Amino acid sequence: MKRIGWVLAILGAGMGEVMAAPADGNEDIFEFDPVVVTGHKYPLHQSEVAGQIGVIDQEDIEKHLVENLDQLFRYEPSAGTQAGDTRFGVSGVSIRGVGGNRVAIEVDGVPIRNGFAIGSYSNAGRALVETDRIKRVELYYGPASVLYGSDALGGILSFSTWDPGDRVRSADDTTWFGARAGYQSADRSTVGNAGAAWSDGEHGALVSATLRHGHETESAAVGREQLDPQTWRGLDFAARYTFDSPYGHAVRLGIEHFEREVDTEVASRLGYGRLAQVTALSGDDDDQSTRALLDVDFSTEWLDTAVARTFLDASRTRQHTREERGRLEPPLYLERSFELDSDLWGIELNGFRSFRVGTSEHRLGLGLEFLSTHIEELRDGFQQDLESGDITRVILGEVLPTRDFPNSSTREFSLFLEDVISFDEGTWTLSPALRFERYALRSHPDELYLESFPDQATVNLDESSLTPRLSARYAFNTDWSAYGQVSRGFRAPPVEDVNIGFELPLLRYRAIPNPDLVSETSVSYEFGVRRHVADGRLALTWFDTRFDDLIESRAFKGFDPASGYLEFQSRNIGKARIYGIDVRWDQGLEAWSPALDGWTLRTAALWSRGENQTDDQPLNSVLPPQLIAGLKWRSGSGDFDAELITTWTDAVERVDLSAGPRFLPSSATEVDFVAGWRLSPAVSLRFGLFNVLDETWWRWSDVQNLEADDPVIPLLAQPGRNFSVSLRFEG
Repeated sequence: MKRIGWVLAILGAGMGEVMAAPADGNEDIFEFDPVVVTGHKYPLHQSEVAGQIGVIDQEDIEKHLVENLDQLFRYEPSAGTQAGDTRFGVSGVSIRGVGGNRVAIEVDGVPIRNGFAIGSYSNAGRALVETDRIKRVELYYGPASVLYGSDALGGILSFSTWDPGDRVRSADDTTWFGARAGYQSADRSTVGNAGAAWSDGEHGALVSATLRHGHETESAAVGREQLDPQTWRGLDFAARYTFDSPYGHAVRLGIEHFEREVDTEVASRLGYGRLAQVTALSGDDDDQSTRALLDVDFSTEWLDTAVARTFLDASRTRQHTREERGRLEPPLYLERSFELDSDLWGIELNGFRSFRVGTSEHRLGLGLEFLSTHIEELRDGFQQDLESGDITRVILGEVLPTRDFPNSSTREFSLFLEDVISFDEGTWTLSPALRFERYALRSHPDELYLESFPDQATVNLDESSLTPRLSARYAFNTDWSAYGQVSRGFRAPPVEDVNIGFELPLLRYRAIPNPDLVSETSVSYEFGVRRHVADGRLALTWFDTRFDDLIESRAFKGFDPASGYLEFQSRNIGKARIYGIDVRWDQGLEAWSPALDGWTLRTAALWSRGENQTDDQPLNSVLPPQLIAGLKWRSGSGDFDAELITTWTDAVERVDLSAGPRFLPSSATEVDFVAGWRLSPAVSLRFGLFNVLDETWWRWSDVQNLEADDPVIPLLAQPGRNFSVSLRFEG
C-alpha cells in the first residue's frame, strides 16, 4: 500500500508539471480523448462522460500483438480474465473484482450468452469475438444496469467490429484487401486471417475469415513436458453488408460464425482430491456460436438520431470426457458428455432528441428493449467394469441421461429514459436516468427431467426493477473537469440457481430449487477528476460499490431427515463492498522538449479493496494493486515504432482463508518489449518479446479459488520469456 501510494503521488506531481507546458498541437487529440458510446449509448468524447470508461482500440490490439481475450486486458489493471484450470481456460471477464455473469458482454450491440458450470466436467464459457475483427473495445466500470439491464451489475464489456467503410478509408478507393499471419511461442500457435471489403460510399460489403491452431500454454514454473498436453483449433467467419442512403439513413446486415475445438489430457491432478482413484483423464470440448444482426440508423421529425436493431444468437457447447479409475477394484472406465444449447433473440430501439428549455440544453435519450432466451442442458454417460466388461448408465447412483435444470426460457422487457442537461454553455452537465425492467423466467420440464426429479416442483419467476442513475460533471475550463455519479445495478436470479436439480444418490447429495430468490443489487458511488489536452490526459477516479442480496450458488442448506440427504440450495445471503482508486496518465513527451517528439508515456495504476460483509472477510475476487508504465517511440515517418512496458503487481496479502489455505502469489515485475516496422505502404511486420526478465509469477484471478497444495498451480504460472510475431498486408 505504501509503495503504490508513493507511485500515485509521483504521478500526480509529475502530471501537474508536464500539463503546465504548452501543447504544440502535433498530437492527435483523439488518441487521448476518444469518442465513446457505452456511457450514454450516444457518441461523446471520453472527457464528457461522467463515469470511467476504458478504451482498447485496433491500434492497441495490433501493436501489442493481441491474439486472444486473455491478452486483451494485459495492460488494463481494472479488468481481466478468469481461468482456474488447464482444460477449460478462460471462463469469463472481471471488472473491478466483479466477474462471471455479473458483467454484461455485447458484440455490436448483440448480448453474449451467460456462462454455466455444474461440476462433473461441465463448464461452458462465454463465446466471444475473434480479435482480428475487433475495431475497438469499451469497458464501462461499475454498475451499468440503467442502460444495459440485468447482467450489467458489475459493468459492461462492449466490442465493435469492422464495417466496410472502416476498411475502405480513402475516398479514392472502393476496395480493400488484408491478410495476416502470426505465431506465438507461448502456446506454439499459428494464425491466418484474410479479409476483403468493397464500398462505393453508398453500398458496402465485407468478408473476413480467421484460422487458428495451437497447443497448451507454457508455464515459467515447470517445463513443457510437465504441462497438460492440449491441442486446439479455432475458426471464425463473418460477412457484412451496409447501405448508406442519400437521406442520411443507414442499414447494416451481418452474420458471423465462431467455433473452437480443444483436446486436453489432464494429467496434473491425477491422484489428487476427488481424482484420487483416477489414472487417466482426457476431454474433447467444442464451442460454436452463430450470430445475425440487422441495424437501421435513421432520423425522424421528432428524433435527431435513432437506431433500430434486431439480432439472433445461437450458441452450442459439447464436452466429452473419458476417465479411467485404475486404482479401484475392479478398475472402471467412464465416459461423460455435457451439452448446453442457448438461443437468444431480441429487438432494441433507441432514439435521441436535442432541444433547449430556457438557458439549458437537453439531449433526451429513450429506449425500448426486448430479449428472449431459451436454454437446454443435458448430461449423459456410462460406466464400464474393465474386468467383466459390464456397462451401466448409473454413476455414483445418478441415472443418466439427466438434466440439471428443466428446459427454461426468459423474457426481459425494459424501458429507459435519460436526459443530459447542460447549463452555462456546458460548464455544468446533469444526467438523470431511469430504467424499468420486467424479467420473467419460465421452466418447461420435459419427460427426461420429470423422470429424474418426479417429486421436485419447478419454479417460475417474475421480477421487476427500477434502476436509477444520477451523474453530474463540472468543467473548470477547456482542459480540467470533475464528475460524480451514483448508480444502482441489479441482476435477476439465473436459471440454474432458481431451478437446480443436481442429485448424487450414492453420496446422499442433493441441490434443490429456491422459489424465493430475489435480484442481486448494487449501489455505486464514483468521483473523478480529469484533464484532457492535445498531447495528454490525466484521470483520477475513486469508486465505492456496495452489493446486496448476492446469490451464493448451491449453499449448504442442512440435513433432510425425511430423505437422509445433505441438501444444497442457492440463496440470497451476500453483502459485499469494493472500493478503490484508479489513476491513468498518458503524455506526449514533446511537451517536455521538442527533442522528445514521437515519444509517449502511458501509465495506469489501481489500488482496490474488497470486503465480504456477510462473513467479515476479504473478498478474494479483488485483484492486488498494480502499476503499468509504458514508454513508446514512433519515428517521424511513422515507419518504425517501439514500446517498453513494465507491469508491477503487488503480493496477495488480504485473503479469505475460511475455506482453507490458499496459494498466495508474491509480487512480480514483468517487462515486455514490442516493435514494428512498416516495410512498405502495404506490408508491416511486428515483433513482441514478453516477460523479458523470465519472471515466474501468477495472476491472482487464475489461482484465487485453488487450495494451497493443488498440483495444477505450477502449470498456471504465466509463460516465461516468449515471443510473438505478426506479418500484415493491406492494400
